[in-house]
Amino acid sequence: MQLRLIQISTYRSLTSQEEKVILDYLKSIPEVAVYEIIKSMVEQKSLVTIVIAKKVLHTRDYVTKMFSYGVLESNAQSIKLWLDFVIPKLGFKSVVKLIEDLNNDSNRLIEKAAYWLPLFISENEKRSWNLLENLKEKLKSSAI
Repeated sequence: MQLRLIQISTYRSLTSQEEKVILDYLKSIPEVAVYEIIKSMVEQKSLVTIVIAKKVLHTRDYVTKMFSYGVLESNAQSIKLWLDFVIPKLGFKSVVKLIEDLNNDSNRLIEKAAYWLPLFISENEKRSWNLLENLKEKLKSSAI
């Protein structure tokens, strides 16, 4: 039943009851299995992947692995959703470092993420603004 609902989620939104069935199932199994299921949801382009991941992935290692995998599969628009998933769990500084590590000429991750990152910084978070500026500087210097 749960796996069928996951497959269904690739082409339509789930009702809150259907989503609850998936969540209850995922919360009942080890996180390593949850990670593998969510990874397959990313591959299938499931519409509820990030919503589900937010609620069931908690350990730093699996959150990092899922973000690293998911953000590389995402487009410029869905990167915002991945940032919304990972920043509260890992912190802004860790996420910026991850983005730097994952960036390359073909995925242009820094460029895509830099557009959305200001939404996740409050006005008085000077360290986060500095991190973002450093990230943008790397973007400029790599364009030269």
